[in-house]
Amino acid sequence: MVMVIAVFGASGTLGNSVARALLRDSSHFQVRAVTRNPNNPEVLALADKGAVVIKADMNDRESLVPALKGADGCFVATNVPFSDPMCQELEYQQGECVADVCMAMKVKHIVFNAQSHVSKVIGVKARHYDAKAYINDYMNERELPLTSVILPFAYENFLGEFKPEKYQQHEYTIGIPMGDLPLSMMSVKQLGEAVYFIFCNRASTVGKTFSLVGDKLTIKEIASTLTSHLRPNVVRDMKITLPEFQKQNCLNPGNDDITNMFDFLHKVTQRFSIETSRKLIPDLLTFDQWVSQNRETILKLILK
Repeated sequence: MVMVIAVFGASGTLGNSVARALLRDSSHFQVRAVTRNPNNPEVLALADKGAVVIKADMNDRESLVPALKGADGCFVATNVPFSDPMCQELEYQQGECVADVCMAMKVKHIVFNAQSHVSKVIGVKARHYDAKAYINDYMNERELPLTSVILPFAYENFLGEFKPEKYQQHEYTIGIPMGDLPLSMMSVKQLGEAVYFIFCNRASTVGKTFSLVGDKLTIKEIASTLTSHLRPNVVRDMKITLPEFQKQNCLNPGNDDITNMFDFLHKVTQRFSIETSRKLIPDLLTFDQWVSQNRETILKLILK
């Protein structure tokens, strides 16, 4: 039987990864690519592969009905940028809207990109984590057929906000305030493979939470791995502390949230399992493998 899966955020990294993974098995899955912008190139590429594109807004319950009516399952990822002062409240509303319509449409399996509570556990806000944690609570309270997936720090962050910064000729630093603690990471572009496994194994995955991870390395080990692939360029751990990180990035929207996220990672034992992750993603990439695959892209970023 072909299962109809609505994939929210089809133009974003997570939703796009999920849609592509499901589209590779058209004998078992029909994908509804749900997006606010059906003309986005990433969405159009999904349509070319067989996805049905549906325009919908996660803030508009009525627009969600065509996306979820008759769907066997859905993948949900929520996100509101830190530049909006109400980002946590607005993100929670998105999740609440989708959950309510899923319940009304009797969707049989929901996979949600969840996160851990930060404010409840350590008393400070990380709004991007807290919003997802409260949405997850809301879905569980309504006893929806839910599988939660928690992602760690993304390898892809080294192509963006946390890319190596030039210190001097051929020397670069990375400023991530983890001290000597290992940082759990993975390529979030591999999420689709995990969600594919989850939808294929509904009976054994509903009601469970999967904390995915591809590697666990200290910042010194991360820098060493980058150096091994980027020579003659050398990457070093800046050894930045949490207070220094907060001060250095004080003008960035969401700076307090990111600082508090790292504080949470310092204080709370993370339950990310590489062994479990490999069961869901057989070709799970280590950080070394990911850097090898993305070497040219990283070099272009740091040398420009």
